Amino acid sequence: MNRVPLIDRIRRFYRLPDDYPELNWTRTPLYRKRLEQVKNGWILTGVIMLICDSIAVVCVLGAFAAFLSLAFLEPDQQA
Repeated sequence: MNRVPLIDRIRRFYRLPDDYPELNWTRTPLYRKRLEQVKNGWILTGVIMLICDSIAVVCVLGAFAAFLSLAFLEPDQQA
């Protein structure tokens, strides 16, 4: 059975066009590579959180990793 991805079903429900720059960015090889790097960064951050055993370290590392994840997955600005 060929299942339609969730994002495509949502896009069709709201009748959004296929040529959104933000949507096209998520389909590029560079985005997929960055997403893999962010995933590995979160795994490493989680291991460090477990090793440190301090709630303050967990909060700071979690906030920092979230900020870096969002910043790293943004598309590059075209001048």
